[in-house]
Amino acid sequence: MKVTLRILAVTIAAVLLLTIPSCQETPVTPSPQESIANQNVSLKKITVAEDFEAGTKTAYAVADVTLGSGVWSLDDALIGTSTSDPKNGTKSVRTRNSGKLTMKFNRTDGAGVVTVNHAKYGTDANSTWQLWYSTNSGSTWTQTGSTITTSTTTLSSASFTVNITGTIRFEIRKTDGTTARVNFDDFVINDYAGGGGGSTAWESFETGTKTSYTTADVTLGSGVWNFNSALLGTSTSDRKVATKSARVQSTGKLTMKFNRTTGAGTVTIQHAKYGTDANSSWQLWYSTNSGTSWTQTGSTITTTSTTLSTATFTVNIAGTIRFEIRKTTGSTSVRLNFDEINISDYSTTPTVTEVEPNNTTASANAITAVPATQTGLVSTTSDVDFFSLSATSTQTVALGLTVPAGVNYDLVLLNSVGTTVASSANATGVSESISYNSTTNETYYIEVLSTSGSSTTTAYTLTANLSTYGGGGGGDTTTSTSVHTTLGNPSNAANNVNLPTNYLMEKAQYVLSYHRDKGTANWVAWHLNASWIGSTARQDDFRADATLPAGWYQVGSTSYSGSGYDRGHMCPSADRTASVADNSSTFLMTNMVPQAPNNNQGPWASMENYLRTLVTAGKELYIYSGGYGSQGTINSGHVNVPTRTWKIVVVIDEGTNDLGRVTTSTRVIAVDMPNSDALISRTADWKTFRVSVDAVEAATGYDFLGKVSPSIQTTIESVVDNQ
Repeated sequence: MKVTLRILAVTIAAVLLLTIPSCQETPVTPSPQESIANQNVSLKKITVAEDFEAGTKTAYAVADVTLGSGVWSLDDALIGTSTSDPKNGTKSVRTRNSGKLTMKFNRTDGAGVVTVNHAKYGTDANSTWQLWYSTNSGSTWTQTGSTITTSTTTLSSASFTVNITGTIRFEIRKTDGTTARVNFDDFVINDYAGGGGGSTAWESFETGTKTSYTTADVTLGSGVWNFNSALLGTSTSDRKVATKSARVQSTGKLTMKFNRTTGAGTVTIQHAKYGTDANSSWQLWYSTNSGTSWTQTGSTITTTSTTLSTATFTVNIAGTIRFEIRKTTGSTSVRLNFDEINISDYSTTPTVTEVEPNNTTASANAITAVPATQTGLVSTTSDVDFFSLSATSTQTVALGLTVPAGVNYDLVLLNSVGTTVASSANATGVSESISYNSTTNETYYIEVLSTSGSSTTTAYTLTANLSTYGGGGGGDTTTSTSVHTTLGNPSNAANNVNLPTNYLMEKAQYVLSYHRDKGTANWVAWHLNASWIGSTARQDDFRADATLPAGWYQVGSTSYSGSGYDRGHMCPSADRTASVADNSSTFLMTNMVPQAPNNNQGPWASMENYLRTLVTAGKELYIYSGGYGSQGTINSGHVNVPTRTWKIVVVIDEGTNDLGRVTTSTRVIAVDMPNSDALISRTADWKTFRVSVDAVEAATGYDFLGKVSPSIQTTIESVVDNQ
């Protein structure tokens, strides 16, 4: 992969601010939705991008160091590599007292915007610093922008608009003179672009006028917006890039009253607290039907700073779309400013956010906030990308990889010593996913590799999340409270559109984890006792599931037509006959996987019938079902065909406190069947496919029965049923 991708990744955040006539500070990872991937503007050439990875200096004594960009003087500064040094990659500069970092070479293309990542070292106190420049090879120096206060241990990006042509060099000066240490990383200079001032944002709020909070429409540069409990602020307490920004109080809203027809890839919004007001939260919502209904995108953002920060939302929806900003907390005295909204067009090729080199665990790109989305490129079969993610002994690592069409990518999770602990290796063009329960506090490495290669214009999308499961194989504490997940949520699925490969859908009749890119459920869970069985006829109303998030492909009733595969129920129709609504729910296509007829109509159906006889005999069951692997796709690539289908059944007597009644003697049935007519006979006995729960966990990467105590799990999950 070309080295220039590293330059692209660490400088995208600076591009959006290319002509902002002030110094703004933008947190790199202040929340799960804030990142450095700002889009919708054109990149200028970058001739200095210093990541401090190439140099070595272990003492604070003043000395010159040859770095990737050239020779720098480090005065009361060293190259830090410890775990207390905040850094992107393996190194950053650590400065103390009144230390300085000075370029000892000139650039001749001037400077537009300069961005510097900075953070406190370890547990040190806050510190201050400035950026200075020289246009005469260091003879005299001039400060640019304002003094920056570093107050967090998370790297943040300070941006300085310089706009000076010709020869120039820079110097970072720590100014507080204390022993508190500051780390600097990823120093980037944009070439001088000419002009300067003004706003390049899609919506900068500069053209409209609104001086009261009463609800009204306002004509802005991008179109007509409705302001509800909002106005256009121009005071010194309004945080803004130029002369105006939107100010919202209470639970006010800013709503587009027009559509975009080119969809939306990434949306970026600058936000800050008004004056000295308290912290407040807000959300971004979108509509694909001209405002008839709305869906939240991303997570809720909490604004905690009086300095404008950039929140980034990855939407990736094609076609007609409009947006609405909703303030969700606060009274009339708690106000927020919004400015500089940018919306990039939907594109099937996402912006690359990985930072090269990341071809080894030592150079892995750190994921410091979750849920997280990373995109990247694997250019050859010898190129690999590594990301690092720290988890505790009570957390599940959930990963998803959206694979470009026509290429074969694999996903691997390694522990801190580089040993593979989980992997996913599906067929060409099929997405990968991993769910792994950490049993220790350690840093894991995520490896993305290609077995077929890909062009450098086709990017993958990696999603990463952490959730609590309780440790030791038990203590599932996920938020699903449905009766169907009484014994656990196997993949820690969540109802979050940013987890498209592990999206939780809770229905009255069953619960499932949906994989958007496979077009099927990862698993379906349902409770079965006599109350679910009645006399309702089979409805046969196969249909798309309209409750999927807006913009997601909906598998339809005819999507399996001509494929040779059955529309295989996970939760069976005959398990839900107490009412028409119950039975009809089982015909949603999110409850189906493509099943070979010999599988679906043979031992699979026989097992379903057997389980209902247990219910008739006074038992109640907790059942999980799904498929794994890939033997290609149907429906133009929208639906994955699993290589195997599996089912897990916990059998207990009718009663109450079901979780508490699972013991080491509880009967547990697990099966794993081939999903191919060539490999399974329609007359085969389902009992011949029995395996242990441990075996299904090893094949799928899921943790079943997570709410059952670990000691009981250990026993019942290792046994192969023989009744």
